[in-house]
Amino acid sequence: MNKECETLCAPGERMPLNDVLAQNARIGSHLCSQYFNFFPLPLLVLNSFRQIIFSNNAFTDLLGTSDVSSFLARRPGEAMACVYSEAGKNGCGTSLHCRECGALRAMIEAMGTREKAEHECQLLCKDKHGATVARDLRIFASPWETGEGTYYVLTLLDISDEKRRQALERIFFHDILNSAGGARNLVDILMDEVPEEAREIAHMARSSLFALVDEIQKQKQLLSLERKEYAISRITLQGLEIMHSLVGEFRAHPKAIDKHIHLEADSVNVPVFSDFSLLRRILVNMLINALEATPSGGIVTAGLRREEGAAVFWISNTAVMPESVKLQVFKRSFSTKGSDRGLGTYSIKLLTENYLGGEVGFSSEEGAGTTFWVKLPAREDQP
Repeated sequence: MNKECETLCAPGERMPLNDVLAQNARIGSHLCSQYFNFFPLPLLVLNSFRQIIFSNNAFTDLLGTSDVSSFLARRPGEAMACVYSEAGKNGCGTSLHCRECGALRAMIEAMGTREKAEHECQLLCKDKHGATVARDLRIFASPWETGEGTYYVLTLLDISDEKRRQALERIFFHDILNSAGGARNLVDILMDEVPEEAREIAHMARSSLFALVDEIQKQKQLLSLERKEYAISRITLQGLEIMHSLVGEFRAHPKAIDKHIHLEADSVNVPVFSDFSLLRRILVNMLINALEATPSGGIVTAGLRREEGAAVFWISNTAVMPESVKLQVFKRSFSTKGSDRGLGTYSIKLLTENYLGGEVGFSSEEGAGTTFWVKLPAREDQP
């Protein structure tokens, strides 16, 4: 092996500077290079040796320079002063540390497949004062065929805020679930010690804490689903058993005070092969929406029926939605209850269609009220 090209990761060979300058002149005169400078994200054009032959203004702004020549022919890690860019004998991409670099993975993947590639990258860089700075980036690499050959466009998206928010969310949910769950368990322990005259208040406190923990878990689960981090766990579930449990459980829910929840007498059991946590979350959202739309003294009815090889879970109330509301029901941030609401029906649709392979819908008509339904494939090999 040529010692000058020695590497512990990606190939270390480089193109001579004069050839890179010639590539830079050709790309600089290309029509696309003018548009690259209008692009708001930092962008690099690399040759097949992973050397920079062009950058847009957003990238030079990122580095705090307007002089492209200061990093021309260098590799991305070298231009950004990655602390490991000099660890390999032939610079960026050639050390053991580079094996875990998302930017390098995106470049190598795009070069090998001639297709677009995307990876996250965590960099430790030195700023102009020599201080270490952490950068969380999402790297997009894409081949670019020109008349002179194939180049590779590298786009950098700063996701530091996204990563910090996710870390704070994890800490928040962990701590608040521990606190709320601990309070709920404490009330459960004290229930037997509460005097008879305070028993009703204790039950209300218990119900409120149950609702609080359930709401926190709902938001945590929804975030993990939207990020595609949730692992589906399917088992055979008895549909009618779930409905019985849910109706009994929510009769003590704060939103059910002075209201009545009934399970339709004609409901039949239909087994489904599904994720218990997600199915329960869907049904809970349907039930809470119905309770919120029901006035004091009103009735909410739940049921389950078999329909053409499917289990149809439904929940109904007597209220009727205006036409303007019906047209926007499943939108993510739409709500009739305030600007900070709007995830209930959205999550019903998201979980049912994207994760459980089912269908969701509703009807809302004068004289019949409003009914939301979820249709899931029945487990046909079960009675």
